[in-house]
Amino acid sequence: KTFKLGDVVELDGVVVSFLDVTTSTGSDFNEPADGNVFVLCEFEIANNSSEELAVSSMLSFEAYCDGYACEYSLGALMANDKGQLDGSIAAGKKMKGVIGYEVPTDWKELEVQYTTNILSDDKIIFVATNG
Repeated sequence: KTFKLGDVVELDGVVVSFLDVTTSTGSDFNEPADGNVFVLCEFEIANNSSEELAVSSMLSFEAYCDGYACEYSLGALMANDKGQLDGSIAAGKKMKGVIGYEVPTDWKELEVQYTTNILSDDKIIFVATNG
């Protein structure tokens, strides 16, 4: 099952809300490659478990643009003013931030997979569409 923008999903005591999707062409000093655009996905993660939760934008998330694997983009993160999804969340606390990717300008679907535990195969799959 996949989830879309606006959905709130719970897995293992962790509640993930898919808040926003924005695109950016960067700035004078930080631009995507020709024919590409930065896509930023904003999430809120609430740790309702009894243990601290580690979140890593590079390890906890995996993404596919139109079926092709795409890498986390530091340039995309620099193209916005919101925090990134990295750090620890204490039990009962929350974190909000963005994860960014560089994708073709004509992208149709961005699938972002999030896992609460990198040693587990359990994933929450969010899909953002363009257009």
